[in-house]
Amino acid sequence: MESYLGIGSPVASRINNYEYRRQQIEMAESVQAAIIHNKHLMVEAGCGVGKSFAYLVPFMLWVTMQDKKKVVISTYTKALQQQLIDKDIPFLAGALDMDVKAVLCVGSRNYLCLRRLDNSWGTRLLDTESEVKQLQRLYDWASQTEDGLRFNLDFKVSDNLWADVCRTPDICKDRSCAFYKRCFFYKARKEQLTADILILNHHLLFSDIASGGKVFPKYHAVVFDEAQNMEDVASDTLSLSVSRHGIKYLLSRIYKSGSTRCLAARYEKSIKEFKRPVMDRVNAVKRKTDSFFTDILDEFGLKDTSYRIHVRDMFPNTLSDPLVELSVLLSDISLKTEDDEAKMEFKYYSVLCKNMAENLKIILSMGFENYVYYLKIKARHHNVYCSFNATPVDVAELLDKMVFKPISPVILTSATLTVNSSFDFIRKRVGLAEPLEKRVDSPFNYRENVLLYTPTDLPDPSYDLDAFQEATVDRISELLVITGGRTFILFTSYAMLNKSAEELVNRFPKLNFLVHGEMSQNRILKDFAKKPGSVLLGTTTFWQGVDFPGRALECVILTKLPFSVPDDPITEARIENIRKYERDPFMTYQVPIATLLFKQGFGRLIRHRKDFGIVAVLDPRVKTRRYGRIFLDSLPECNRITDIRELAENYKYLCDKYAPDAV
Repeated sequence: MESYLGIGSPVASRINNYEYRRQQIEMAESVQAAIIHNKHLMVEAGCGVGKSFAYLVPFMLWVTMQDKKKVVISTYTKALQQQLIDKDIPFLAGALDMDVKAVLCVGSRNYLCLRRLDNSWGTRLLDTESEVKQLQRLYDWASQTEDGLRFNLDFKVSDNLWADVCRTPDICKDRSCAFYKRCFFYKARKEQLTADILILNHHLLFSDIASGGKVFPKYHAVVFDEAQNMEDVASDTLSLSVSRHGIKYLLSRIYKSGSTRCLAARYEKSIKEFKRPVMDRVNAVKRKTDSFFTDILDEFGLKDTSYRIHVRDMFPNTLSDPLVELSVLLSDISLKTEDDEAKMEFKYYSVLCKNMAENLKIILSMGFENYVYYLKIKARHHNVYCSFNATPVDVAELLDKMVFKPISPVILTSATLTVNSSFDFIRKRVGLAEPLEKRVDSPFNYRENVLLYTPTDLPDPSYDLDAFQEATVDRISELLVITGGRTFILFTSYAMLNKSAEELVNRFPKLNFLVHGEMSQNRILKDFAKKPGSVLLGTTTFWQGVDFPGRALECVILTKLPFSVPDDPITEARIENIRKYERDPFMTYQVPIATLLFKQGFGRLIRHRKDFGIVAVLDPRVKTRRYGRIFLDSLPECNRITDIRELAENYKYLCDKYAPDAV
């Protein structure tokens, strides 16, 4: 690995201002050892190690030396996927003179289907004038694009229109399609078959694994980058959910009064004698859906809540039978119509209705063992979303059976995999037995560049949340005076975020506040990068995967330790499961989970060797409670400060040192 990545290596010769990173070499050697010995590996690599190069080089060597071997690299974020496919792999292939083919893999619904586009263009059955214009642009774009991928569009297409023209597996004609030779999806599939490296996200990989490998070509090794999210993504992929919004959307695709794009309108001529039965049956299911969910909301209210279902059939299932009846009707139409397109679509929607009915039966009857069942209500922007859900309590055995036994080697890597310097927590949660383990620290100088501010004079939120809220806003205000903005304020709840935002905006009218929930996450991140001195207030999604190297971000404020809500149904069920084994769930589950997210939040500050600034932990429990040491000991060594005046002096020193000419 020294000869590929070290001093004097081909990689070093192509990097301006190359800096030798011992940690990167150590990680690469560990990955290489895992490949040679066909062992699984867990490797924690601190920020700045260059972990993508450290696993790419050994696997690029492997696929070039081993005929017909294929490796999957799975990430949690799209940003990392683009970095790998656009920058890292092409750079390494050029530097090391390797003929390695890598492709980015996405779900099939991201591809434009030329057959369905042609059908939509022929009928012009659209609901709005805007969509007519979008369809025209899509038709023109189809003759120019090389990949047919939605995210490469340079104009907006509504979700409804895209649903009419995207590739949908269950209504694909495959080789019998007149557009097969030009099909974007099958072109991509051919590329995947001949590729050495497949790059995809965790959700897509687990969908492939759950399907028995029907989505992608066979692969022989997997790298899970950003592996701290494995358990949650696996649980989400294996979950069931039935919502009012989902049922009504499905019904509107089949029949909707006044719509020209619904199934019944598009194939009106082919199903003349069935149009009235379809209308009647859809309207009957709509009425049942409204009645069913209205009763739920009348009982549980319109505010955000999650209610754990403990008793089978406590909610009368008045919806599954009407959905099945609709499914039977659609199936009957698919058998009797002579229109091939109608036949496929009616069969497809028949299966969707049947699956919806079956999933609701399973959830309400608690049909799966080792699952947690719950009702969830969310109020967002004048809409109330209501759903019934089933989620596996423990995915360790499933991952062992579906991932770690059939595939080898499997590499799990992230900047945050250990708690108290141990991999035990993540290893047990994902069911990985006796892997190789390696920890490499960050090459960044946290001791000199990071001021870790941990005040002890704030109220304990466990005893007096209102007092803590008030004191927190005051302390945040003092910090903003010191930094003049350039700050992430990370919260664990929308309630505290919204209260703080209202007060801070009034106190600092000249600062640019970007509040999670008031605009899209992408818009917030773009505005933060463009407008110097901005202040971002965010919840859980901003604790990880967000990077701002340089002076845009110089202060991260962690308002509270990020403990999961104990009465959240999934957390509650996992706690109960841990208690079965007579273990303390707080210390063996809640503290480790919170510690990993805490490390992620801390990691937002330093993304480059020259970055500097403040990480403020305002929750006094990090110093006053026994478990607080676990959080602090999981961080790199920093300059720890408890006095706000000392913090201001040290921050000014860092500004003068690293940015003396900055305005």
